Amino acid sequence: MGARSAGRGLPEFEWDEHNEDKLLERHNVSALEAEQCFGNPNTRRRAGEDLLLLGVTDGGRMLFLVYQQKPNGVVRVYSAREMTDRERRTYRRNAR
Repeated sequence: MGARSAGRGLPEFEWDEHNEDKLLERHNVSALEAEQCFGNPNTRRRAGEDLLLLGVTDGGRMLFLVYQQKPNGVVRVYSAREMTDRERRTYRRNAR
């Protein structure tokens, strides 16, 4: 398991074979796309037991992510999928 930086002033991300493969197999989302959402200026985050994020990739995909930010600042994405219609409306309303 390792951490890598995505560049563009983004945090370091922790990926291993399991979580990268899960994103691709279950939701057709690459690790790179998940990382890109953190660099979007209109990204919306909600704190709670898990951290939630509504963001857009460089290619325009609207994604919902569940992640953890560790005390050292490293981010581990647990799930990423396409936003639902309701999430898209919320994102668009708040991105203005």
